[in-house]
Amino acid sequence: MNEHSFEERLITLRRAKGVTQDELAKHLSLSGKTVSKWETGASMPDLPTLVKLSVYFGITTDALLGLSDEKSNDTRGNVASFFDGLDRRKSILKAFEAECAIIPAIYGKFACASDSSDGCDYCFPSERAHHYRSVISADDLFKFTASSDDINLSVTLLPNRHGFSWLNDPEKQKQIARFFRFLSDADALAVIYFIHSVGCSDSFTADYVSGGTGLSEERVNEILNEFCDIGECRSFTAHLSEGDTLIYECSGDGIILSAISLAFERMCGSRLYSYNCNNGCRMIGGK
Repeated sequence: MNEHSFEERLITLRRAKGVTQDELAKHLSLSGKTVSKWETGASMPDLPTLVKLSVYFGITTDALLGLSDEKSNDTRGNVASFFDGLDRRKSILKAFEAECAIIPAIYGKFACASDSSDGCDYCFPSERAHHYRSVISADDLFKFTASSDDINLSVTLLPNRHGFSWLNDPEKQKQIARFFRFLSDADALAVIYFIHSVGCSDSFTADYVSGGTGLSEERVNEILNEFCDIGECRSFTAHLSEGDTLIYECSGDGIILSAISLAFERMCGSRLYSYNCNNGCRMIGGK
């Protein structure tokens, strides 16, 4: 039996679902004050409302009331058990396997073409070759996965509330264009490669990077300063006996590497797919 009180379970479930008291109340056609009273223990929902709550959170009323443990609907517990007994490397591989299973479980029966000869219930094949590439394009989902010696990448894009309207904002356009201008420079890519390599320390000077890339120290300084403005890179002045020296710090930028990886797949990757469902990808709109 669950040892936590109803109000504690309700708070945990609501936060895990990422909704506010008002949003939960709106779903139940109640006031936010009512949900607040439940979570402070001042009152309890009636039986019909308990049923609605259990359906909303995907658990039984017994589990909601603490009359039984329902581990099968405990997402965090299920995910944790998925990695029991695995070392770090196997856990990472298992995470990729789980990633490939999520979308088919949710969208599999809807993402495939309705006239598919085999009825296509899954967006990912049960078996994959070493070089694997799949794409699902739909109005409410874009999913791209690639696995090879060159890259292991998984990207999911869902509709947003503003329908990408920010892409038509002149100020936002300037900032986005600046990001891509930086990455469009071959010298910048050489610097990005070097400072993300395992041989480069988290702290470095422009002279050190210059020696590793063959670029002039002045050019490297320009690139690193730009990187500090748009990415996960910082700089500070070190006061040494031989004079002041500018030190840069960067332990890696996952967004930069992801953007470059997508560009690599688009421009240099194979055009062959293990699975390809392309029903358009406007991605405009949202809930």
